Amino acid sequence: MRLRSVFPIASILFSGLASVSARAQAPGVPVGQNHYAIVQANDGKSVGSADCTVGSLASGYEINSHGDMKLAKFSYQFSNENRLDSQLNTVRDQLTGTVNGAAVTFGLESDSTGRLFNVNIQASGKTTANSFDRHQRSVLMPDLDPAAYIEMAHFALGNPPTAWIVIPKQNGLLVPANYEPKADAHGTLQGQPVLVHHTSVIVSSLNGVTTEIYYTNDGSLMEADLPEQNFFVIHDGFRLDSRPTYQPPRGSAPPPQQGEPQSQQPGQAPQQSQQPPQYSVPQGSPQPQIHPQSF
Repeated sequence: MRLRSVFPIASILFSGLASVSARAQAPGVPVGQNHYAIVQANDGKSVGSADCTVGSLASGYEINSHGDMKLAKFSYQFSNENRLDSQLNTVRDQLTGTVNGAAVTFGLESDSTGRLFNVNIQASGKTTANSFDRHQRSVLMPDLDPAAYIEMAHFALGNPPTAWIVIPKQNGLLVPANYEPKADAHGTLQGQPVLVHHTSVIVSSLNGVTTEIYYTNDGSLMEADLPEQNFFVIHDGFRLDSRPTYQPPRGSAPPPQQGEPQSQQPGQAPQQSQQPPQYSVPQGSPQPQIHPQSF
């Protein structure tokens, strides 16, 4: 099986019919633990599961997730520990996983100025370091990780003009993301009717792929669909009444062969955002550091 990236394809309180409200400002992230099934899109077969726990901190949030998936000739496990500030800007993120038994670690951390991410990767007995700009609304996106999709759901509530995805591939790749609101969808949660928002997140402008996220007014993630990868990540007890027919983004590459997970293929290096982001400097880091480079 061909692998194209370091990582392959990261408590809800809701009852009754949810009303749709304006998405101008996202509420706080609901804390608690959520469980999701990983389902193959073509046959509805469950091939894995993932758990995600959101905890509140004095200065933001801590989101921890883990999951696994097993196919006939492929196995994948991941564990992700993510520390965010109050605006869901990543302060540090430690991602570990195994791909067919081979261990990989991907570390992402803000430097002391708050303007750069330092990246550290350990794979195949080799350690690689890198750094790149730390933008607002940046999400580290390992495949099938609900922690990433929860962050994306909260950014989607604000209909962001600019957003970014960090792909744990090679030395760490920063690519633009376009959030496109879609029509709200009907479903059921634990047998009760629920109306959910739907946003299509297009990752990268060239060879782009999409993540279709479904979420409630408070940003609780109900489902994330990866149509090009042929997987759905579905919250326990949630069911869409009717799933839209997904259209591939412009310039997207052909989907992978059935049963072959694939992370996003980035396009050209992203342009800098037109509006400068507001940085949050990690506490206890008064002096700038030297930024490591790739090797």
